[in-house]
Formats: sequence, structure tokens, C-alpha cells
Amino acid sequence: MGWLMNKEQHQTVASVVGMGGSGKTTLVARAFTNDAVKSHFECYAWITVSQSYVIEDLLRRLIKEFHKARKEEVPADINVMSYNELLEILVNYLETKRYLVVLDDVWDILLWERIRFSFPDKQLGSRVMLTTRREDIASYSFGVESHVHKIPPLGKSDAWELFSMKISSYHNKSCSPELLPLARELVEKCEGLPLAIVALSGLLSSKKSLKEWSRVYNSLNWHLTNNSLLEPMKSILLLSFNDLPYQLKQCFILLPFPKRSCDHKYKAH
Repeated sequence: MGWLMNKEQHQTVASVVGMGGSGKTTLVARAFTNDAVKSHFECYAWITVSQSYVIEDLLRRLIKEFHKARKEEVPADINVMSYNELLEILVNYLETKRYLVVLDDVWDILLWERIRFSFPDKQLGSRVMLTTRREDIASYSFGVESHVHKIPPLGKSDAWELFSMKISSYHNKSCSPELLPLARELVEKCEGLPLAIVALSGLLSSKKSLKEWSRVYNSLNWHLTNNSLLEPMKSILLLSFNDLPYQLKQCFILLPFPKRSCDHKYKAH
């Protein structure tokens, strides 16, 4: 928040970097939605980028977000405008305003080269924030003053505190003494990732006995040993999915697949 609201008038970029599930988006969202931050800027927008994106779609979403935040009508024919037309609208809209933009989940530094022209620097104190898993992107020279905040994994005590808090929220009580040693080992498997800890606590909340907890522990060990491509968080989310009743698993069929992960499968079929 200090970086966002300091007295520097030039546009600055603040990057938040960390592993998947470390809490980057959560942290930035807390700052973005803060009343003091919102009142500091004349307009603001948040877009999620991800690995597969179309630059024109990102520009349209930015325009829509800015207008929505100020309760303004979105320009007509925006859905058929070209890159240059969208760029012109954004530049004209932002050049007299102090703005805040969040680019969430950035994987490709080329994005900045293509989108930076839509963020004019009129020395009004505008800010751009981005979250990324890649340190090379966070440390990139953006051509303006930049800051980097690294989110390290949780320490053992904080990880255990988060797990205990989530488990008690499900049962209104803490782990039974017989489960404590295994619980601590399971939390260590999460390697300090908050999302993994929360997912694990949700999975274990439905398990009552030491035998059931041991089954989760053994299954998690197998995934971490036999599938080096799975991060701890992915392993735990997979276990959580496998533990669902059959009828709930079917619900996932209705969810859209990320384009980048399924196109080659459809083509192969």
C-alpha cells in the first residue's frame, strides 16, 4: 500500500512473486480493495492474464473494468474494435487520470511490451501491479521505477497455525492427540503453501479415524514420490478430488477446460 500511495508522480510497477498457492492474488486483492487505496485513484481495473491470452481481449476487459468502476457506459462496438482502436480508447481515457491496474497471473514478459502503450505516464502517480510465479518477470526492467515483493512459503509455526485454524473451523475443536503426529507430518508435505494447507484441512475434515488419515498420508507420499511433475498443492487438490463422492465428481465435467491444456487432446482424437 505504501508503494501504491507514495508521493512518486511517475508511473511505477509493483510485482508480487511466489509459488502457485502462496497467496499472491489474495495479498494484492487486499490492497486493491482497500478503501484508502481506492479513494487515492480516480479509476482502477483488475484483469487476470494467465498463460493463454489474446491481447485484444485483455484491452477490452480493461476498458470494461475502468468504466464499470466509475459506473460509466462502455463504448459502443467495443467487441469488434481492432488492437489500435482499443489502444486509442484506453490512452485517451487514462491520460488525464491517476489510475491503478492489476495484471494478475502474468506468465510472459512479452505481455508488458504489448500492453504498456495503453498505460500513459502523465506523472499523475499512476500504478501498475502484477502477480507472477516467475522471478525473471518480477525483476524485469519495466522502463519505470519498479518494486518487487517476494512471498516466501509459510514457516512451520505459521503453517501449523493455519492448518489448526481451518480444522477447528470445520469441527469446532482441535485435532485429537492421536492424530497430532500424523497431522504435523501432513502439514510439512504442503511445504508452506497456504492453498495446499487449506485444501488438505478440507480433505481431512471429513476423516475421523487415524486409519483414514494414514490413508491420505500414504496416498500423498505416493504422488510426491511417483509424479515429479506435481507440486504439493496439485497433489493435495488431486487427492481432494479423488475423495469426492461419484456424483460430485461428475460436476467437474460441466466446467470449461483451459484452452491451453486440452486443445492437443481434442486434435489427437
